[in-house]
Amino acid sequence: LDSLLQENYYLNIMKTNEKRPDWPLFICMLLTCCILPSVLCTQMSWGNNPDLVELDTVQQGTEHIKRLVVLAGDSIDLECQVLFASLPVNKVEWKMDGKPRTNQTKTQIEFTDKNGDTHVKDNWTIDNIPEELDGSTVSCAYSKMQKRSTDWAAFSERVEAVLNVFKVTIETAQDVCDTCVGDTQLVFKESIKNSPGETNVSKRIKSKITEMTNLKSEDISVHNFQYSVSLPIDTVNTNQAILAMK
Repeated sequence: LDSLLQENYYLNIMKTNEKRPDWPLFICMLLTCCILPSVLCTQMSWGNNPDLVELDTVQQGTEHIKRLVVLAGDSIDLECQVLFASLPVNKVEWKMDGKPRTNQTKTQIEFTDKNGDTHVKDNWTIDNIPEELDGSTVSCAYSKMQKRSTDWAAFSERVEAVLNVFKVTIETAQDVCDTCVGDTQLVFKESIKNSPGETNVSKRIKSKITEMTNLKSEDISVHNFQYSVSLPIDTVNTNQAILAMK
């Protein structure tokens, strides 16, 4: 009798399990149904640019913000992308610290991909970036009323980048200066405010220093948010990229 009862018990469990949904598959289907349609909604993003780096700590409400790591005197081209825009498209709006950009050169491009979806991109070239822009915020925004299945909804989104502008100080001993023989010290630091804890900023500025000086990353000394390298004085005096920052 006990064996019959035990067999019946397991049979009931198996029948119950047959009625249960495959939860991983069910969740996957649910996410697909809910999320996939939203993929085609209008989205904004920055175009590819190595000087745009992610925040080390992304909190709710800061997902649209990046860091823009530049050297004083740099000229940089920013691209703003609006994906899956509805027709007719509106104008992309650029701002610096909340103020509309003044050089409103027509650079907005509208194009349609092979699936018939419309996308927009616009560029802003910021020339000869001054030290004073350290900590400033450049933004790109797009807004439009869009028709949904039963009504209209306002789409409004923006992407932002906080500028980290580094300047260089050239430190040269008097005897080296007098004889033009020997090494000089180049010290790179943020112009106005340091960015503690931003390792992505640190990685990018190191990369820019190596590109400028043809040194290796391990040749860079870091202390108190300052990045130092040594170069022969004659190399410094013939390096146009370094001289442009003086």
